Parts: sequence; structure tokens; C-alpha cells
Amino acid sequence: MTSSPLVKELMVHNPIVCGLDTRVREAIKIMEDHHIGSVIVVDKFTRKPINIITHKDIISAIYHSMLDSTVKDLIELLQKDELITIHEDEPVIEALRIFEERGIEHLPVINSEGVLVGIITGTDILKGLPRFALIDPLTGLENRRVLDYLDHKLSIRGADGLYVLFIDVDNFKKINDTYGHLFGDRVLKEIARRILDSVRTYDNVVRYGGEEIVVVLHRVNEEEAMRIADRIRESVAALRFQEHPEVRVTVSIGVAPYRGSLFRTIELADRAMYMAKSKGKNRVEIIREPS
Repeated sequence: MTSSPLVKELMVHNPIVCGLDTRVREAIKIMEDHHIGSVIVVDKFTRKPINIITHKDIISAIYHSMLDSTVKDLIELLQKDELITIHEDEPVIEALRIFEERGIEHLPVINSEGVLVGIITGTDILKGLPRFALIDPLTGLENRRVLDYLDHKLSIRGADGLYVLFIDVDNFKKINDTYGHLFGDRVLKEIARRILDSVRTYDNVVRYGGEEIVVVLHRVNEEEAMRIADRIRESVAALRFQEHPEVRVTVSIGVAPYRGSLFRTIELADRAMYMAKSKGKNRVEIIREPS
């Protein structure tokens, strides 16, 4: 693994921060406004990291009725005495080791003076590793290697609020046979772009094979998962191609909640997708329980 990139090459620069005197309610708003899973607590004079507040800590704050307390009070209540950081010049493989051994998901990144310069998560690493390793060259989506990593991670830590969408392009063989594979490739690229535009930056969009795409939605409930799936369906159905204006593209989407194994959940979502196909295509169907 000597070729592992450095943390500073994949980290998010200028991370979102707050101070010890920030109210917990304000910290929640910061996280919501920036669509992030954590906010780093820093010394306002030195910008050195002191601690980190995550979604898990926010749940504790709500439970203990501490929304109007300071972040400092919450840290003391939770006895968060140790902040784990990583140096910007460390290899990414060291960040992965820390994630696995310490059971954390966010690492503040410091420079040689101990000043905060970034933050890195497993998602940042997945999206930033060399493209040939984890990215499908045609669509620019993640490839199936990403699912192996996610499955391992979820098997260790579990998953709350995780749903899988299994998307299949309707009648794609006919498009290839009628208009050729070059146009078929263009259709796939446009569909991939529409899907990416319909999900959040921390969701995973994976080309599963051929015209099949798997989306792993994080931190959603059933209603939200179905709404995202239908947004994808509508966006794809609105696609038009100047060179072939007669072409209409649709997708069938299966939805399934996480069931202990990512690949088991993908199988369930795949089954739901076939239900959508059998009911006329261009539909979203869900399987709530394994059968």
C-alpha cells in the first residue's frame, strides 16, 4: 500500500467548525445548513481542534434536553475527553486503519502546528481514490468495489436509516439494437447524471452492471427513500435527445430497507425492481420485509 495517497489529497478543506460556547441548537443548524454529519469544535484563537460533535452526540443532547446548553456542556456530559486526529501528510491507509480500529467516521486533519486544516471521512476516501480503482469509466459512477467496502463497514457498525434502490433502464436492449451502442452509452451517461442530481452528496451511486444502477441512501426513512426514487424516475422520464427526439427513456426502480447485509438488501431491491417491471415499467415498488 505504499502508493496510498496522502490525507491532504483527499480531505475536505475548510471544514465547518464551531466554538465551545456555541449552543447545541446552533450546532444542529450548522450541520443541517451544510448537510454534514459532524462539526469540529475549535479554539477560536488558535483554530486548534478541541473535540467533534456528530449526529450521534446530537441524539444524546436531545435525550438529555440540552439543546440550549453549550457545546462545552455537552462534551462534558458525554465525557468526550479524547479527540482523535490525523496529520495531513499521513497516508490514507492510516485513516482507514483508524476508522476500523476506533469505530469512528470523521477524522479532523491537522498540520505540523496542530492547526485544523481539514476533515476526512470514509466517503471522502471512496470518492477520491484513483479513478481506475473505484469509478466506472463510462458513467463516472462508483463501481462494485465500493459495495464491498460498504458491506464490510455496515457489518461492523450496523446501519440506521439505510435504503437501497435498484434501478434498471426499461427496454435498453431495444435502444442499443435500434440506435447503436454509442447512442446507448450516451443514454447511460445521461441517466447517471440525472440520478446523481437527484441524490445527496453522501449517498452512493454504483453502476452495478450493464444498465443496472444501485443507489445506497443514507439517513433516510421509507417516505424519503420513496420520494427520492420517484424523483429519479421522473427526471429520467423527462430526458430528451436532440439527435433522436423520438426516444423516450424510463426506468423501473425497486426499493428495500437495509436487512443486515448490503448484498442481501440489494437482492431484495432487485426483486422489487422486477415487480415494477411486471406492473408496466416506469414505476417504483418497495419490498419492506424479506420473504
